[in-house]
Order: sequence, then C-alpha cells, then structure tokens
Amino acid sequence: MIYLVGENVFTFNSGTEFSQFERLNAFNNNDKHVVLLLRNYNRMLSNEVKKHGLRQKDVINMYDYFQGTVKTRRKEQSLRLLDSIPLTDYHIVGVDNNYSNIEYKGKKIGEIRVMPATVGLVGSIEYYDSLGQTAVKEYWDWRGFKSMVETYHPDGSVAMQQYLRQDGSPAIEVTHMYIGDKVLPTMWKLINYKGRDWQFRTEDQLYTFFLNEINNQEPGTFISDRRTLDSSVLNVENADKKISYLHSVPFKDYNRPQQGLMDVYERAVNGENGKEFDYVILPTQDQADEVAKLTTAQSQVVAAPDSYVKAGKAKELGQEINLVYVGRLAAEKHTDDVIKAFKHISNKLPEAKLKLQGYFGSGEYEKELKELVKKLDLTDKVEFVAYDPAKQVLQDGTLFLNASHSEGFGMNMLEALASGIPVVTYAVDYTRNNLIKDGVNGFNVVKTTPVGLANKVLELLGDSKEYANLSQGAIQTAKENSEANFMKQWDKFID
Repeated sequence: MIYLVGENVFTFNSGTEFSQFERLNAFNNNDKHVVLLLRNYNRMLSNEVKKHGLRQKDVINMYDYFQGTVKTRRKEQSLRLLDSIPLTDYHIVGVDNNYSNIEYKGKKIGEIRVMPATVGLVGSIEYYDSLGQTAVKEYWDWRGFKSMVETYHPDGSVAMQQYLRQDGSPAIEVTHMYIGDKVLPTMWKLINYKGRDWQFRTEDQLYTFFLNEINNQEPGTFISDRRTLDSSVLNVENADKKISYLHSVPFKDYNRPQQGLMDVYERAVNGENGKEFDYVILPTQDQADEVAKLTTAQSQVVAAPDSYVKAGKAKELGQEINLVYVGRLAAEKHTDDVIKAFKHISNKLPEAKLKLQGYFGSGEYEKELKELVKKLDLTDKVEFVAYDPAKQVLQDGTLFLNASHSEGFGMNMLEALASGIPVVTYAVDYTRNNLIKDGVNGFNVVKTTPVGLANKVLELLGDSKEYANLSQGAIQTAKENSEANFMKQWDKFID
C-alpha cells in the first residue's frame, strides 16, 4: 500500500495538493494500491473531493476515521425537517436564502445557516443563551449529519470542540484554554477508541497515532508532501518506506544553494531524533544534486516528477492574442510584473488581452493588482478569472507568461505546454533547461524585469514561423512528461 500524506483537500488548493491528486490518479491507473491520508478536519471534504475528480474510497480523513464516517454517503438534511427542532414547540422563520431564525414563544433563540452552494440544507446551527450570546454551535457535514459541536468561554472564544459519531456520541474532544492572554487548543482526547480514552497534546500527535493505526492494518510506503507533516511520518513505526517530497526550492538563497537549507526543510532532509526518510525526492536532478551536498543523513536524495500531462495539439499564431497565466496570484509569484509587462505589450499590440486565473495570495494583494490594472488603464484588457480546477483559460491562450523568481519545477507551465502554448518566463534555476528550453518551447528571459519579459513576447509574436515551431516543441515536451514516463521514474522508489 502507498499512503500519500496530506493536510487537506482545500477549497483553494496549491500546487502541492494538485501534485498529490495527479500522483494518486497515476498510481491508481497503474494498479498501485494507494490512498490519500488527510489531517485537517473538513466538513466539506466529500464535496471538495468530488470537485477534483477523486473517489471517496481514495481518501481517508483522520477525523472521519475516528468518527466512523469514512464510508458515509450523502443524505440531504433539510433545515425544516430536523428531528432536534420539534416544530410543535419551535418555529423556523426564513430570513433569506442564507439563514433562518429559530423562535420559541416569539423570541429568537437560535439561527440556522444554510449549507453553502445548497438550497435549504443545514450548514450550521447556533443556539443563544439568555443574554443573546452564542452558547453552542453545531456544524453539519456536507453529507447531511451533525459532525462537530462547539461551546464557548464567556468572551466568545472557543472552549470545547466535540467531533461526533453517527449516534451523536463524541469521538474526539478538543479543549481550548487560556495560555497567557490567548485561548489555544491544549488537549486532543480520543474517546472510547478500542475500549479506552487516549490523550494527546497536539493535533500532530493524534495524527501520528492515526498514521500508525493505518499502518498497523496494512503496512505501506508513506510519502510526506508538506513539511508540517514530516514529523508525523517520521514517527510511523514499521513502515515499508518513508519518503519526503520537496515541491519547492528548499534553499535559504535559491541563487546560492551552498548557503544551506531553509529551517523548514531541515527535518525533511536530515531527519529528526535519529529518524530519517528513506528517500528525499525533488522534481529535478540538479536540485537533488544540490540538496545531496547539504544532507547529513543517510537518506537517498533523488529526483522524480512533480506532475505529468497529456499532450494536446500544436497551435498556429492567429489574429487573436491572449496572454495567460494560471496559478496563485501572489506577491512571491510577482503577478504585478506580468501586468506591468503586459502594459508594454499593449502599447505595441493594442488588440492583445491578458487573462490571469487563480486565487489571490491575500485580499491586500488582490486590491493592489486591481488598482495597478486601473492605474495602467488596462481595465478593458486584463481579466481576472476565478479559480476553477475544471475550467482553465489555457484553451484559448497564445503565450503563457511567468514572472516568479523561483520554481521547483513549474507544473502550471507544463500544463500550458501540453496545450501547445509556448512559455515566456523569467530565467530561474530548475525551470530553465529542465522544462523551458530557449528556442524549443519558449524562452527564459535573463533580464528579469517587466520590460525584458515584454520585449521577448513582442519579438515572438512578430514571428509566426518561430511561434509554430515553439508550439510544436511545447507538445513534444508534454509528450516527454507523460504518465508513462512519470511512473517509470516513480517505480524506482515505490516498488
């Protein structure tokens, strides 16, 4: 068995999660027994899993596991048909599409919030005390059952969380107490599990216990994709293998690897308390070679693909020019440089459009980017497209622009290549030559400024023959990064 160890399937996922999903699908397609093990509580998980084309049996969430709800199917629960609110005594009064009030003898005693993206299904219920403050809040799972209950300190901060079994009994209890002037979770209690109670100081300790329970049932290989989970994986007993996968460049200075590893990567590379990973895997061989120079552990530092694609068809340069970027819209990705570069392009090619698709790194950065678009008078030419894993803007793209200064590999650029879209990117280590090759499938701009990026784009858009050749090269690169080649590399470490 192969266990992919993750935090969650988020509403907005990063490349780390997308890489896990692709690996899960590839392993399944090639007759590997694999499951995704998740730490974070997520009452919307079954819906998020479905959005990403995963099957319920592919995923085991720690809270679901101890609550006994891993295999629970969805059964819609109307807010007007709740057994816990007898309508002979209480009244449910609709306010709008988002919530209804609970009234008793004309007094509001609670509020029912509708489950997001549904009509009239229970999402959460708050019950008020005599002073009108929230005393208890119930959270309902997407699948239609009460999943978690919170109670509160007098100041409104969380005092206790109970994660429930289907019969309503608590499976996990989390206590929140004052530490100084802050209220923090201080104890995770696993209740009546195998006939006894178990106490843990942190969620990660509970997660380690969970991973060991899974491994005791069927020993396997554990692959840790997030540094927050490395300690839990290292503490799994009698695993077949333990692997850490490093998706991002792990060096303190990505231009000078010899300066050492960032602290957050030390455990992944060098282990903890005498425990080490069997393999430390990076997306490219040159990264693996640099990390190997810095390790003090006995782990084998190797390379295996971060992702794979299915090649589409090459393109010809048409009249419509759509420049695109798909990924996280964040300061560290220098999305503002893409917009500034587009301003120079637009001055020469006023018919060109720019589409930026993804989720913003912060509300502040979203405001900054939109103000920049307005300031540069590009409102009618720049479109921010909502994050949607199932529908990307690549289909109509002409060129993919990337302005980040550091990439472990660049799976969004690989996806662009698979659509026949050449890539113009800032020249960064580990993407340059490994993925984007000058004159083959795009260009690496050494002068990492918006003007430098824009000039290369304008040069390329002025040569339809070169564009066609680069598009053909993009498709060839995609073929080299196929599922078959992906598995060929991974089989070295998981078989």
